[in-house]
Amino acid sequence: MKQWILRMLSAAAAVSFLTAASAAEKVYKPGDISRNGTIDDFDIRLMKIGLLQGTLSNDIPLSVSDLNTDGAMNAADLSLLKQLYLKPAAISPQPQAKNPIWSDEFDDSAVNPANWSYALGNWMTDDDGNFITSGWGNDEQQFYTDQNASVHDGILTIAARQENHSDPAQGTYSYTSARLSTQHKFSVCGGRVEVRARCDEGKSLWPAIWMLPEDSFYGTWAASGEIDIMEGWGSTPEKICGTLHFGDVWPNNQYVTKEYQFPDGKTTNDWHTYAIEWQRGEIRWYVDDVLYSTQTDWYSVDRDSPAPFDQNFYLILNLAVGGKFDGIDEKYADPAVFANGEKHFDIDYVRVYDLADGFSATRLTSLYLDTHLEGGDAVITDRSNYNTFDIYSTGSYPSGVAGMIRNTSFRKGQTYTLSFDVSSSVSREMAVSAEDSSRKCWLNETFSIGTSPKHFRCSLTVPEDMQLDIYFQLGDIGGASRLGSHKVTISNIKLVES
Repeated sequence: MKQWILRMLSAAAAVSFLTAASAAEKVYKPGDISRNGTIDDFDIRLMKIGLLQGTLSNDIPLSVSDLNTDGAMNAADLSLLKQLYLKPAAISPQPQAKNPIWSDEFDDSAVNPANWSYALGNWMTDDDGNFITSGWGNDEQQFYTDQNASVHDGILTIAARQENHSDPAQGTYSYTSARLSTQHKFSVCGGRVEVRARCDEGKSLWPAIWMLPEDSFYGTWAASGEIDIMEGWGSTPEKICGTLHFGDVWPNNQYVTKEYQFPDGKTTNDWHTYAIEWQRGEIRWYVDDVLYSTQTDWYSVDRDSPAPFDQNFYLILNLAVGGKFDGIDEKYADPAVFANGEKHFDIDYVRVYDLADGFSATRLTSLYLDTHLEGGDAVITDRSNYNTFDIYSTGSYPSGVAGMIRNTSFRKGQTYTLSFDVSSSVSREMAVSAEDSSRKCWLNETFSIGTSPKHFRCSLTVPEDMQLDIYFQLGDIGGASRLGSHKVTISNIKLVES
């Protein structure tokens, strides 16, 4: 190989050429080794000679040759250069401006409660706190606690342990671990999210760095999306993957994923920097600044592009044990992994940057309504700016059929105005209420609606900071149970501070 390259272009000629090029006072883009304004086969040959002979490194500015920005020209740069030449779209240029907007360097002596909250237990719950499925929906075997995460020497450590843990509501488990999130504390739409981390190896260990929507405006999982920055298989630590979940609510959801294979000898046991760069209509995945995946093809049913990835998402760090991803029989944990003690998922830092590209969360023209049924029979369909209620039976209660805006924050002394447009295939009454977790009403108004759209508004002021659920009640109100099947459309729902 060396002799073939030398026949194509002598090292002496290459040195002479590069020395002359370096005299020109111009700025050349990374990869343009010959500095002739293009990236071509000639640049690859020059870098090969430089690496083989060890004589050209001083003649090639690092700004041109150091494609992975590790401070030297090496084989990794040659690999990236080949990608640029053979497949120019494989490496997207990073935006020029990267402005830090949030980070946790884990320099404190404990997990910072201003940044992170703990998920607890083994069961998923609905927004009302009711248990809906065990194993976090994945047959995971661990019970999450607030005692399995610690901070020391600038490192956050999530520890998975083989130990018995009993909970009066959820049962007894043989493994514990931790899951931390920034939900309700920090979320972002777009930008660069960067996490430096490492994880112990072993069958059934499942480290993950991922993101979920702060508000499920487009529907429950996965209609409102999920971004997996990094997921690792403990049984195959030589690779990780990055994934998007989207489309429609489960089980009609979709996903796209791509794996990254570490260079020879490297695994998730080593420190690596995992990142995404998220711009309007495109999300890119990096390991140690090497781009390995670009996704542009996603959707959310009945929504405009780039939904669902045009809203704020929060961050999650966790180490699962067992489950569908890497468990024995896609479920069980391997106790042999813990023969020498607990296993660690270590995080050096989490950093979030604004890419200064102008991308921000799409402002929705109408708030999303979740389905709430208490004995009624109806299908609520959410569109970009309206909701349709196909009501087959109202049930026996005012809230027998309702659309909900869940967990809305209200500030003490502030007046809020709720406005909306409504039409119905038959004349009837509709009630609007705002209720706290004990079902105490802080707003309760009834409106007469008919076949022509009408605009309504109502106001609310609360005496203290609180979280309220807002109900658009279309159950048995004013004798509506006698109406039979009918359709109601609610649009342009807005809640603003007056």
